[in-house]
Amino acid sequence: PATIVDEIVLRDGGSQLADVDAEGLTVGDDGEFWVASEGRGSVDDSNRPVEFTNKLLRCASDGTLLDTISLPASVNDRQRRFGLEGCAYVDAADGPYVYACWQREWVGDPSGYIRIGRYDVDNDEWRFYYYPREAPVVTGWVGLSEIVALGDETFAVLERDNQADVAARIKRIYTFSVSGLTPLSDASTGSFPVVTKTLVRDLIPDLTADNGPVLDKPEGMTVLANGDVLVVTDNDGVDDSSGETQLVNLGDLFD
Repeated sequence: PATIVDEIVLRDGGSQLADVDAEGLTVGDDGEFWVASEGRGSVDDSNRPVEFTNKLLRCASDGTLLDTISLPASVNDRQRRFGLEGCAYVDAADGPYVYACWQREWVGDPSGYIRIGRYDVDNDEWRFYYYPREAPVVTGWVGLSEIVALGDETFAVLERDNQADVAARIKRIYTFSVSGLTPLSDASTGSFPVVTKTLVRDLIPDLTADNGPVLDKPEGMTVLANGDVLVVTDNDGVDDSSGETQLVNLGDLFD
């Protein structure tokens, strides 16, 4: 399971209890960090009541919390137990943005379409696109695990099913662009513009290169200064898993 952070450091040197499930990390201006924190609980599952909501955390280079950015109340009202999974900072010509990917659909989203949120840092405003996910091949579900900025308008994502070993089918890297698309507010849920994705890499051959089973959760991805792409799996803290972690260098994929 994900680690829940119990305490965060405030700018004045004090501290407070906080509900944080850090799932995504990106670097902003001046060495600041932005963290995507997944919420816990669902508005439509009485067995999993909402305990805390999804949010972005803006942190100084030393980890001190500078700001907490909540989702609009109408978006929180749609929360399901699978929330923010990744974030990507973009210093665009018209201002800085933080893009965030949801893992799966929330209440009111059409089946097969996952939110990509764009947070306007200067104007404190959220707007949204839809990403068309693949359908499960064997069983279970398919969702997003990570988003990485490749430019002002181009992104790479990790898309995966929740299957392991011989049942695993979808462990992939896709790219998409938001060029020419205008994101919409939550009032337009169900009608957000849909991005067009392009398959870059099927990760199953990479995950089986050491002759082991396919691990369930490739969940982290970054691009190094030399262009090499690194992907890492989540070992789930050995809870219902082997505890194995794979860190794979895929080389330069995005030239």
